[in-house]
Amino acid sequence: MATESSQATGRGERAKRYLRLFLRDTAELNRLIRKEESNDELLQFAIDMTISDWNSTSPFIGNVGINNFPSLYLLMHGAVIQILKTQGLFQARNELNYSAGGSSFMRSNKSNYYMQWMINFANEYEVKKRNMKIAKNIIGGWGGVASEYDRIGYAW
Repeated sequence: MATESSQATGRGERAKRYLRLFLRDTAELNRLIRKEESNDELLQFAIDMTISDWNSTSPFIGNVGINNFPSLYLLMHGAVIQILKTQGLFQARNELNYSAGGSSFMRSNKSNYYMQWMINFANEYEVKKRNMKIAKNIIGGWGGVASEYDRIGYAW
């Protein structure tokens, strides 16, 4: 039987693979940069930040980790938001517009695109996260009131 630590490692690795798949962040698909935009450490950071976000958002219904995060959908969307935030900051920090001799050059001018995608994901994510937490809180408080959010969990 696998230990809790090895299960967490397995789920963490699978979550990173799913996140990379969701982002379509592979060298083959990133034709301009010809490499992965987000390394494994950044993907793990985004997953950890999403778990931390869940645990620090009220109502406080107990801490979760990678082994018992209540929804793969929310984990992926939350992690994508974190990736878009950090990559958008990187793009903004490295933006360069240069013009000389009638030619223009722009580098890393995609921060607005990242921000727009992040906002799009964040709006849906926050509503779903809040609704799921409220439903789980009600179930825990009343000891058996059914909710459609109780059946959203995942097994992977």
